[in-house]
Amino acid sequence: MKMSVTFRVSFLLFGFLTLFASTVHAQIDKNLSVQGLLKKASGVAVNDGTYTITFKLYDQATGGTPLWTDVLPTEVSSGIYSATLGRTGNTLDALPFDQMYYLGVTVGSSTELMPRTPLTSAPYALSLVGTTNKFPSSGAIRADSARVATNLVVGTDFPTTHTVVVTGGFLARGGTPGLNGVNNNGYAFEGNSGDKDSGLFSTADGKVSLYANNAEVLAATPGAATATGSLSANSVAINSTGNVSYNGQGTWRLVAADYFEGGDDNDWQYSNPDAGQSFGAWSNAVAGDATAVNYGDIAGWVIRPGNNDQVFKKQFNPGGSFNYIKVVFKFFAIGNWDFGDGASAGFAAFSNNPNGSDIRIGWDWHPQYHSGTHNYDNNPFRAASSFDPIPNNYSDQWTTGEMIGRHSGPFWVFFGYANNENADGENFAVGGIEIWVK
Repeated sequence: MKMSVTFRVSFLLFGFLTLFASTVHAQIDKNLSVQGLLKKASGVAVNDGTYTITFKLYDQATGGTPLWTDVLPTEVSSGIYSATLGRTGNTLDALPFDQMYYLGVTVGSSTELMPRTPLTSAPYALSLVGTTNKFPSSGAIRADSARVATNLVVGTDFPTTHTVVVTGGFLARGGTPGLNGVNNNGYAFEGNSGDKDSGLFSTADGKVSLYANNAEVLAATPGAATATGSLSANSVAINSTGNVSYNGQGTWRLVAADYFEGGDDNDWQYSNPDAGQSFGAWSNAVAGDATAVNYGDIAGWVIRPGNNDQVFKKQFNPGGSFNYIKVVFKFFAIGNWDFGDGASAGFAAFSNNPNGSDIRIGWDWHPQYHSGTHNYDNNPFRAASSFDPIPNNYSDQWTTGEMIGRHSGPFWVFFGYANNENADGENFAVGGIEIWVK
């Protein structure tokens, strides 16, 4: 029996369309719905029944090799048949549908019916037509969420090593991550037992921070960077209290610097000697604030007692952990200090309290009386080397002192002077005081 066939074709790419709808929970196969009409040569519809129909897809209207083939037993009623390609047997998943395809139909063992029919599109699938497979051609794609199975690429070719590649800028919302990333801000990580609140975040204008487990550990602003906790690089480490170590060995950390600039006494105080005596100031209560004096260029600002029998005192309470304390300072000998046996002497000491009940002298100094020695015993030298007017025309001098103690808490520092003259003949002063711990 000779037959002629007319048919019409439409298709829906359900797999593509649902990809950009709400969250896709599983991969959906591509299905192609085909409907046609089979007639005999006389123009009458073929008899009802089941016919074996071979469907083929080509990328050209004539000739060529089929890109896809499937043979389906198809029910025909009043000459009309319907088939869904790709649902059973050979699926359509291998075809990208990024170009024009042509459908070829063969009934039974007859030859393929010509002409082949170009596939048309459902209206909302038109956005996918084109060799670049772009959609839509303009405007934004909007969806509640989207899942990409392999790679997401913006503005470049598909990568071979990375899941997401972007050519151009990438913006993320500022703010803290929140526990387990609940705030949905910044750039976070998951996997490796991560909980989405570790990564890079911007919590304020001009500030970028690294977070670990929802805690800021490093913050950078223009001109400054702040680390929370310990920081290490190669053999150097800085802990949360500012202690620096090199190759595991702690280094000295400067915790206070009293330079008395501008007349600031930097909270230094003094104690007076016992009544009617020139001694005992070290153990007596604090009597008042120290007075800062400017000795000018080179010598700089100092604190100088109004009475040379007074003792300077100050408590220091460095933060963080430490086991050793160090004091570096300049000690000044003012006027005609005696030298030799029974000579005048300056001292520095540590104590746990202001009354010095456990005073520990860590440094003392017996200076040489320069303006009474050999070629220095002349008025021009005395006048040139004097920077304190009391007493006038006597050489003044200083030395840099240092004392170290083993201690791990608050402590007091004392400065004083042992002498046998009143204040108009000799005096002392202290400047450039630095406190170090490790």
